[in-house]
Amino acid sequence: MLIAVACDKNTPSNARENITNTTKSEIRTDEYTKISEKEDLEKKISQDKNVFKKIQSSKKYNISATVTFNHEEDADRFIYEIVMDNYTAELKNVIQSFTLEPSMIDYLLTGDLTTTNALNDTETNLKPNKEPFGLSLFRGYVINKETINKQITDFYRNIYIKISYGEEENRTEEYWCIEATPSKEIIDYFNSLEK
Repeated sequence: MLIAVACDKNTPSNARENITNTTKSEIRTDEYTKISEKEDLEKKISQDKNVFKKIQSSKKYNISATVTFNHEEDADRFIYEIVMDNYTAELKNVIQSFTLEPSMIDYLLTGDLTTTNALNDTETNLKPNKEPFGLSLFRGYVINKETINKQITDFYRNIYIKISYGEEENRTEEYWCIEATPSKEIIDYFNSLEK
């Protein structure tokens, strides 16, 4: 499950209207793809983990993350979400991507931990005090009930994030490693597990 959401203070606009109003300048022409984002994040984690800042130093936006537990008939899931908001400068063609601690692959039913809005066909441009007021990216991961245990509480909140923006010839790429804020539901879920 992959969903990119732009937040605004009003009711959601009509998706068909948004497609109709897309101009040529809003069509993405950059080289970012799901595969390139996955490879970049994985390479940085394995070879250059120091590139990920733990303390937010960007003056251009705020970034935060949450993780919650969701129980459905078909499966139990961890839902991870990152949110960019409070931007103080114009950010053109924003690409958000994130992945989890690599060892989480052993506790989730997926072959790929990375998610990104690089799959979108149109640019996401953010301006201070203009809609959208926030940009969100989230994904649900099905929990592997055979392997999940309390030992992952040491690292399940780690999210490795890449934010890139700017003109094609002058892109800014910023990397963050932040701990997602856990919901009450996920804390209760871990408390219910046996060691």
